[in-house]
Amino acid sequence: MARTMTWLRRLIRNEDGAFQIEFALTFPVLILLSLGLLEFSLLAFDYQRAAEASRRAVRFVIIGNNIANTARLLEDPPPVIRCTSTGGTVSCDNASPSTTANERFQAMLANMQEVMPAIQEENVRVTYESADVGGPDQAGGIIPLVTIEIIGLQHEFVTGHIVGLKSLMFPPFTTSVLGSGRNVNAV
Repeated sequence: MARTMTWLRRLIRNEDGAFQIEFALTFPVLILLSLGLLEFSLLAFDYQRAAEASRRAVRFVIIGNNIANTARLLEDPPPVIRCTSTGGTVSCDNASPSTTANERFQAMLANMQEVMPAIQEENVRVTYESADVGGPDQAGGIIPLVTIEIIGLQHEFVTGHIVGLKSLMFPPFTTSVLGSGRNVNAV
């Protein structure tokens, strides 16, 4: 019995291999933390790219690349004009698309895809509305508020499948800028 107790005391005091056990317990935690940091960084990067894509699109539209015929903004009360594209064809609520709407929408989309290739035409909505700035008889004309929305955009996780995450739906990205009054189509 004394011999067994001596052997147990020696085994308890022996620290050979303790590092391997500690490493085996902490290594998976370090790997998960590293992968989580990687995923969070990629998510933040995609979020920033989508926001930049919406800013690029609204700049493209306000410099004279109207998607819709904005003459209805001269009406009292002015309607909200919302345009989308499906299959390369632009359709607008409360107005007709401009004569070059399909080409302009595709050019705007290509400009957005330079920043974030995952954006497709069904993810983009262009809105024109009256900002109550200017007037038809004033220099500069009616100044419309142009809004670009990116909707339904998803981030695909690289390593999220390890913990059961495949994708995350981003909230809508919206950028609004006052356009140039000279771009409101005359009646």
